[in-house]
Amino acid sequence: MFKPARKKAVKQLSSRYYLVNFELLEPLSRRPRPLQFINIWIPGVDEVPMSIALYNGEESLSVIFKVVGEGTKALRDVSGYFGIKGPLGKGLDFVGLKRALFVAGGTGIAPLPYTVEYASLEGVVVDLVWGVRSSDMLFNIRDLAPRLGEVYYATEDCGTGFCGTATQLALKLVRENPSKWDMVISVGPNSMLRELCREVRELVELRISLESIVKCGLGACGSCTLKPTPKLLCLDGPVFSCSEVIEYLEKAP
Repeated sequence: MFKPARKKAVKQLSSRYYLVNFELLEPLSRRPRPLQFINIWIPGVDEVPMSIALYNGEESLSVIFKVVGEGTKALRDVSGYFGIKGPLGKGLDFVGLKRALFVAGGTGIAPLPYTVEYASLEGVVVDLVWGVRSSDMLFNIRDLAPRLGEVYYATEDCGTGFCGTATQLALKLVRENPSKWDMVISVGPNSMLRELCREVRELVELRISLESIVKCGLGACGSCTLKPTPKLLCLDGPVFSCSEVIEYLEKAP
């Protein structure tokens, strides 16, 4: 069921990324776990899945996104009241971890602030590799995640940090520091996740978070089936080990 929420503010973070904050008029069904997501109903427009970027108990939550269609354009521009369903999916488990490396490609940065905050309460340090195509897409992620550990930027225009992709930088770091991280967590496009699964999972434990079209979010409509596997992103994910979804990734665009 959707919970009513009021859009309080929208902030442009960089050339492409925005943050929207919602006041929760009713609390979510439970406290989200890292990498769980919500569906936001935009009346008269669309229903869009979004990662939880910030969560303040029963009072408010925020999402980070870039405008890619009518739904996200309305999320940026439309004021008033929205519906929020969630948290959906299975989250990430930090049991037994001391330090993790979060590898974000583009908007894969969206769940990072909440992941860092949650992990810090569990005594886990999260470092970040964030890759974007151009430097103007970056923003100071520490403003949203003050407990974040080390930060490594990768830009394909070579304007900031490592010249290359997040995958290339992550692989370099893991090879140079084979025992530094207990787990690598990655969120981003399928091409990035596919390459990480091929190159990184033999070096360190790897968890990836997938994105897909999600309609009902309850496993009833089948819109988020990760073919050719029988897994549903909304129920079985979005967090997977590579072995669970490698068939899907090898066929995904």
